[in-house]
Amino acid sequence: MAAGAFAYLLAVTNRSSLGVATLEASERFAVSAAQLSTLAVAQLAVYAAMQVPVGLLLDRYGARILLVLGSVLMSVGQILVAVSVEISPAVVGRMLLGMGDAFIFISMIRLINGWYSGAKASRRQQLLTNIGQLGQAVSAIPFAALLHLQGWSIAFSTLSIVTLLLVVVSLVVVRDDREPDVHHHKVKSLKSVFSTLLVNSRHPGVRMAFWTHFTLQSATSVFILLWGYPFLVNGQGLSKELASLIIGSFVIMGFMVGPLVSTVCSKYPAIRDRAVVVVSLAIVLAWSLTIFGPEKVSILTLTLLVVVLSSSAPFSMIAFDYTRTFVKKSSLGATNGLVNIGGFLATFMAMFVAGLILDAVQQSQNSAGLDVGLYTALGFRWAMSVQFVVVAIGLTMYLVERKSLQRLLRAGITAV
Repeated sequence: MAAGAFAYLLAVTNRSSLGVATLEASERFAVSAAQLSTLAVAQLAVYAAMQVPVGLLLDRYGARILLVLGSVLMSVGQILVAVSVEISPAVVGRMLLGMGDAFIFISMIRLINGWYSGAKASRRQQLLTNIGQLGQAVSAIPFAALLHLQGWSIAFSTLSIVTLLLVVVSLVVVRDDREPDVHHHKVKSLKSVFSTLLVNSRHPGVRMAFWTHFTLQSATSVFILLWGYPFLVNGQGLSKELASLIIGSFVIMGFMVGPLVSTVCSKYPAIRDRAVVVVSLAIVLAWSLTIFGPEKVSILTLTLLVVVLSSSAPFSMIAFDYTRTFVKKSSLGATNGLVNIGGFLATFMAMFVAGLILDAVQQSQNSAGLDVGLYTALGFRWAMSVQFVVVAIGLTMYLVERKSLQRLLRAGITAV
């Protein structure tokens, strides 16, 4: 289990490493904000696209082999990023990173289910997931410090080498199952998987889960994975060190909010719907106070924004509690893959649109005779407004599906 947690921690570190390197990346590659966003967008698009194929490979080859393969792909991707001086090969590197990242989390969950069952499995899943999220702090603090002290190539090369160590750990330590014969699973064909996805996607409870993840997970990811760091440094005038600490603090909130979400799901499932709506509205409130307030917001407003965004990701896990409620256990894997795509779809769309807005504002200011940099407070004021669109779409669709679900429940239909 320790090896699985270590693997996920490294995956999160690799995934979020670009978030604290956004300013350095824009200088290194001399590209616009929209072009820079392709680094993160390409990575997340590949990650999302790999969800179902990885599930099939996991059934066939087991977690140990997939951890090795994922580690190699992430390591190769990061070394390519490290040596790139143009954005095109760096994008390829981040795509390889996204592909490798897609193997890790699902493999960790498979290890837990191979060694534990029932309540023990649930507790370990929550614990190891929280430990893995410490990778955000690793990228935000020690990795960021190394980046600022030693530069781009050394920082990303070091992360590549550390990731490669996971190959050795996986080969030496990891064993797929406590009792392999008992936990053998029949391999499902692609046709069977997609047929199951089609059936499950027709259930409004599954679609509620999709839109929950779409709305709540993306709010955090857009901030952590790309635009939060430059927003804090260039948009709000904070030091790079303080910005790194703020990004790292998201993990602390995750440890605090995670048990609350678990309690809501297990003991008070009737209030899950209200929790989704309340957190969605809290995102709108926090960004409204930030965007429509003074150019440099107060520390109280900034604290509220950080608390809301860092709480949003744990609450997005309600999505997977919905699927457990309405979908048979035998088809949860494919359905959860579909739901997981929702959050990352919203994330890379919002990232790219925000980049376009930043470019447009910069060009407008330059045309007005103002000599401004790539990332300005005014640019972020408009770019971060994309969050309102995400929440509006996601929450509206969520409420529509909730009404459909209520009609279904009144008819006595509870599961797919």
